[in-house]
Amino acid sequence: MFCLTSCLKEKTVPIASTTDGCFEQSYTYNIRPIIETSCKTQAGIGCHDAWIDEYTPIASYISSGVWYTEIFVDKTMPVMPNIWGIDSLSDAELTVMQCWIDQGYPEFD
Repeated sequence: MFCLTSCLKEKTVPIASTTDGCFEQSYTYNIRPIIETSCKTQAGIGCHDAWIDEYTPIASYISSGVWYTEIFVDKTMPVMPNIWGIDSLSDAELTVMQCWIDQGYPEFD
């Protein structure tokens, strides 16, 4: 396993290659860190902070199609620009998230 980092952002995207060209991902080890740095606002300020750290509500949003639409189609998550200093998702983060969804969005490795 190796990690991608950027000198411009405080983000680390863990990536483990598989033979199918995608990456083995899990919510706990790969997706939650992306959510914490790119979707979560300062404690108590954001409207979705009460559920954003939990796998079950996120899995529900994915199964309903809302998550995919907001991130990949409408590109409204995270909302840009925003007052919290949260950056948009990088191409590497989008790839990790797409692979995770394609793999059935597992919770753990």
